[in-house]
Amino acid sequence: IAFGPQDMTMFTKHIAHLSSRAASRCSSASRRLTSVSSTLSSSSDGALPLAGSRRPQDVSRPLSSSSITSIIGNNTKIHNRSFSSMGMMPRRGFPQYTIFGPDSALSIRAVLPQFRRAGTDGVSVERRGKLVFEFVPRNASGAGFAWSEKTLFSLSVEEVGLLLSQLPGNGVELSHSMNYGVGSDDDSSGGVMQQSGDLLEKVLTIEPGDGATLNFKIDYMKSGVGGQSPPQFDHAIPTTPLEVTLQAGEFEVIKSIFQTSIPYILGWNTTMDIASAAAMSKGMSGGGNHY
Repeated sequence: IAFGPQDMTMFTKHIAHLSSRAASRCSSASRRLTSVSSTLSSSSDGALPLAGSRRPQDVSRPLSSSSITSIIGNNTKIHNRSFSSMGMMPRRGFPQYTIFGPDSALSIRAVLPQFRRAGTDGVSVERRGKLVFEFVPRNASGAGFAWSEKTLFSLSVEEVGLLLSQLPGNGVELSHSMNYGVGSDDDSSGGVMQQSGDLLEKVLTIEPGDGATLNFKIDYMKSGVGGQSPPQFDHAIPTTPLEVTLQAGEFEVIKSIFQTSIPYILGWNTTMDIASAAAMSKGMSGGGNHY
């Protein structure tokens, strides 16, 4: 093939263009290799982090408080979305379980203990908490329940333990002397003072029924006669006794509530967590426990 002068000129320009592109690609590759080498040398474990990933924490160093706060904060954001409309995380909770019967409802809820300062940096339980049974009658119209006319029966931690040990195999009867009237979470505070010599008792009776059921009944009794009214109450009150029948599954739920609530109403969980944290802090700082 014969090339003329014009063909040779075009061929020379084409070769020069290809050489320029090749030089540019080599320069770009060199810059990439330099960046990778720099990244590898700065990584403590020699591993190249994935694009968009965070560099793993050095396991030889403990997390700082700022790192822990950051991690907790990131995880908490997921759980806080449902409370975003409230503007802040809720500070109070109201644990409650309610069983609705044909004529009455039975609700159980927790009242947490009261704490007080002990020494300069300690805390102790000033007053134990309790579990409260609420018996609520159905409205006279038959629609809904008269929550304002509920009758309360507070359970101490020992009474909760008694119910756990006896139910559902054996019946249990608990009686509280009505030194004060109804209308309070506690049978021994609030309400109206009882008249002298007018002994009134609030009685909780739990009896096994047919088909693994349990009958919960609340009544006011005087001299062994039920259906009484608290003294000095002139407004309408629920007709007693109030009774609710629990199925086996419903009692299993209540039994679980009993078991998990005991440490809380004692204040045991709270004070134990604080004591454990203090012991750990003392141990990490070189101190020790002396008994």
